[in-house]
Amino acid sequence: MRSTNSASAGWSGRSRSLQNPGQGTKLAHLGGLVLYEHAVAASPEGRLLPLHGLRARFDRGDRVHSLCLTKPDGGGDRAKFPHRPDPATSSQDSVRLFDEEEVRDFEMKINEAAAQEKAFRAGLAEQLAGKQEELAGARKDTTRLTAAEQSHTDVRDHNRTDPRRQKALANLTATRSQWQDTTGR
Repeated sequence: MRSTNSASAGWSGRSRSLQNPGQGTKLAHLGGLVLYEHAVAASPEGRLLPLHGLRARFDRGDRVHSLCLTKPDGGGDRAKFPHRPDPATSSQDSVRLFDEEEVRDFEMKINEAAAQEKAFRAGLAEQLAGKQEELAGARKDTTRLTAAEQSHTDVRDHNRTDPRRQKALANLTATRSQWQDTTGR
């Protein structure tokens, strides 16, 4: 039964990761924007936006470029990337400045990751069906379990009927009796 349980446990874990892949591994970051395999966060503490159906759009500004992240339902978030220092702040405050190309490149990374997520989600039903078939096959295939159980039964029967066992038990009983007679214990 061990092979069936391990197959079942393995499928169960893979099934859960297919149904709810979470954020996935970190792919890249720019400023406070973090791109994961299956999600984007507008800041390290920010809420995760699933990549499925997400669209990133670059907006140019006078002092700050923005990446607008739009979900299919219209919600989303915006990440800001300053490209010119703000005259209202002191010159001693060091703020990282981002050029337009690196922000646009990150926009492309997000949109590419969203396209990959769309392809992943499109094949998800097929992958789940395949894993369910694999599980059903593992549950049906009990030949190794049956063979192991039969081998165990054969060994127990052989040991129970082995004449050497009877002789060894008789010798053990005699030796114990002799020991008790000699030592009183």
